[in-house]
Amino acid sequence: MLLVCNGAQKSGSTWLYNILTSLVECRSPERHYLTGNSNNPCIRPDMLAEFLQSADLGADNFISKNHLDKPVYRDLLVANDAAYVFDIERDPKDVVVSMFYDARNRHGYDRSFSKYYWTHAREMVAGLEAYHALWREAGPRCHVASYEGLKTDFPAQVRAIAAVLGITLTESDIARLHAETSMDKLRKKYSRDALYTGEKFFRKGIVGDWENHFDESTLQDIESILKSGIRKFDRHHIAYRIRHWLNRRLGK
Repeated sequence: MLLVCNGAQKSGSTWLYNILTSLVECRSPERHYLTGNSNNPCIRPDMLAEFLQSADLGADNFISKNHLDKPVYRDLLVANDAAYVFDIERDPKDVVVSMFYDARNRHGYDRSFSKYYWTHAREMVAGLEAYHALWREAGPRCHVASYEGLKTDFPAQVRAIAAVLGITLTESDIARLHAETSMDKLRKKYSRDALYTGEKFFRKGIVGDWENHFDESTLQDIESILKSGIRKFDRHHIAYRIRHWLNRRLGK
């Protein structure tokens, strides 16, 4: 079978990936199917159809960590009885905070949180609900886990994940999974990796850290976006599109 860990960015997908690899012994797809810029195996979206046609999913267990966000990929995976997709949701406000520190710690962003929100993050927020909706109703082999749920009721969440694969967990199984995928364990696991660099990639990981970052204006804006999306003639959106166009023209 193929397990696709397909959580949205900065929503706990690396945690979910490690839970899945602790549940099922998997191997990576062959190198020519993979992107070259990911620490964990990641099937190239343009190679997904070929992989599903050529791989013997009945004889081997494969895993891929992706961020697939288009119906064409969903339809390819749903049509294959040996493919399972696992998404993970997280409070969008905490996702924004995590993205901000990722940009600052790993990519040298040196502006304020407010500046980051108005110039970058709100565009991502607008697409989060559509991303999760794509997988939430995709069928019994697609499961959407909860980051907050893993924090507050880990046993219930991992039992639900395992049940999709027909696996029943004992209390000792759950204790082992919890220990193997703890934040400290993941920091140590990825501490020498140039892409993740342990502490920089896995920061606090707490629920509700957004309260220390959002002010009244950013909070009102994100709640409006989550409810109604971004308006067509929103000035921040227009500025974002112009910057995006200029960066593409300049090759940035």
